[in-house]
Amino acid sequence: MIAAGSGAGRRVLIVDDHVASVTSLSLVLSLLGYDVRCAFDGMEALRCAAEFRPEIAILDLSLPLLDGYAVAERMRAMDETRDSLLVAMTGWGSATVSERVRASGFDLHLVKPVSVDRLTDAIQPAGC
Repeated sequence: MIAAGSGAGRRVLIVDDHVASVTSLSLVLSLLGYDVRCAFDGMEALRCAAEFRPEIAILDLSLPLLDGYAVAERMRAMDETRDSLLVAMTGWGSATVSERVRASGFDLHLVKPVSVDRLTDAIQPAGC
């Protein structure tokens, strides 16, 4: 069980074009103490990332305007997000997708559905 406040104000950007998914995940992470911003397409994600400077970005791969792979590649090239923890959270789980996820600069690949405990375990800093 994850304790409220375990996010300790860490900045998280959630990017997905499925509004209900973003809304529910944002609510949960906010209740856990994370500072959350949301985007619904790839271009909006990059604009938000440059301003918000997330420590963690949770990205779907299938996004309008610019897919999650391209967003990850561009975030790795940006000074503001070069060292962010990039998490691909998608319904796609094949070996080919996993290889492309790694090649695009993601740190983690989580296949939906992902439990809150699994996600928060993945994004907690080491030693917590």
